[in-house]
Amino acid sequence: MPRKNSSHSHRSSWKKIPQRAGKKPITRESKIMRLRRMVRFIIISLSTGSLVLGLSLLGYYYVNTRKAPAIHATAASFTNIEIETDGALPSPWIESRMGLEQNLGLMQIDMRALKAELERFPQIKEASIERRFPNTLWVGVHERFPVFRIKVKGSNAESQILLVDDAGFVFRNIRFPDHMINDLPFLAGVKLYDTEKGYLPIAGVSRLAELFHIARREFPKLAENWIIVFADQLIMADSFTEGYIRVRSKSVKEILFSPKEFRKQLEKLQYILDSQGGSSVSSMTRVNLSLIDQPTVVFANNSYPKPYQ
Repeated sequence: MPRKNSSHSHRSSWKKIPQRAGKKPITRESKIMRLRRMVRFIIISLSTGSLVLGLSLLGYYYVNTRKAPAIHATAASFTNIEIETDGALPSPWIESRMGLEQNLGLMQIDMRALKAELERFPQIKEASIERRFPNTLWVGVHERFPVFRIKVKGSNAESQILLVDDAGFVFRNIRFPDHMINDLPFLAGVKLYDTEKGYLPIAGVSRLAELFHIARREFPKLAENWIIVFADQLIMADSFTEGYIRVRSKSVKEILFSPKEFRKQLEKLQYILDSQGGSSVSSMTRVNLSLIDQPTVVFANNSYPKPYQ
């Protein structure tokens, strides 16, 4: 059977027709509209900035030309000086050392210079100065408190008694009462280095002060009999402490302490002295507590140490 030749008609889709898309031409009217929008934005920005600047200047003018003179006028006539201290210095003494000029306004005071002027006295550890409006200058003084006495020779070769705090700072006594100072033990076996600004702090005093603080707080009968605390056999470093602390009391010529476990050693010392009649009995010349668990005692009539159980 013969084949029929059939012809197929091909239909073309509109998607296959090349499309030409171009930018819409910018007309003169469009350019004018854009320019107007830009000018309007600039005008609004400048107006807002001018308003903010004007308000700022107005506030500055108000504070500095109306309110500030009132503050300065009040501060210029301040009359009150409030002084607080935690030590022995009386307020009149502190005020006289401040060196304030008469009729000086509150805002005219050089706070840093005033602080430095007070802190140049070694007994004053720190001074705080505050302006308290409208008319008060507040001064707070934090003083050093003595733990030991130390005897030194002055430039004229005469001996003088200075004080030492728990950080090893050496200072001259100003107004601490005599009965308080006379109850402090002397510090010995240390080196003093004198400079133009005074003595340098003594290294190692903090450990000695810790021993004395515990004794005075928890074993007052022992502490009140201590005459001298020696540091000549104490070796201190950043990571260790070796040697021992020597103490001379009214009843025992030499008491040796280890530089650790002070409370335990003081308990043993109290027990030893009580067993011999109390802390004021002079029947012993030496008590060695530096071994902590094996204290030894030397009696006045025997030069050989005996272990104490």
